[in-house]
Amino acid sequence: MENTKAFFLQRLLAFVIDFVIITCIASIITMPFSNSNNVDKLTKESNELVEKYTNKEMDVMTYFNRAQDISYDLAQETSVSSVIQIILFILYFVVFQIYQGGQTIGKKLLKIKVVTKDGKDLSMNAMIIRALFNDFILSNILVLIVTLFSRDVYFYGSLIVVMIQYLTIFISVIMVSFSKEGRSIGDLFANTKVISCK
Repeated sequence: MENTKAFFLQRLLAFVIDFVIITCIASIITMPFSNSNNVDKLTKESNELVEKYTNKEMDVMTYFNRAQDISYDLAQETSVSSVIQIILFILYFVVFQIYQGGQTIGKKLLKIKVVTKDGKDLSMNAMIIRALFNDFILSNILVLIVTLFSRDVYFYGSLIVVMIQYLTIFISVIMVSFSKEGRSIGDLFANTKVISCK
């Protein structure tokens, strides 16, 4: 019997469930590593900045420069948390998924799983490649790297990474929704596909 491809909605719901689970776990684990007072202060400054700009209390260049400063400071303040979150994403979306036969908790609930296109066992390399694209790990690593440089490098670098990430998501949604096998960009690079396993 031929395996049927997983529908886009199944994959999306599974990812949302997984993302909520891993984000909650990451928040608990990273709590001791970030200064919540500084993060709260920067978040408050950011909100106040948006409000002032919306009320036309500052010009666009002042807003832009200050937004860059706050964004960079916030990224540096949360860099240790970002490293921990990336590690957790790799452990969950790569290691855990391999040992669960191509399934995460979300995929189990939605009755779908990752398999290789040629029917071989899932490999660590294939799942890492897949997760880099499908689970935002590559973009998170790149944003973390540009945090090590100046404010301008961080701002423009992270902007480019985010734009490429959104483009990748858009193309993957089209591919999963309309192609015969429903493979995303990550699936193509990793030689995998997602199937229903009812």
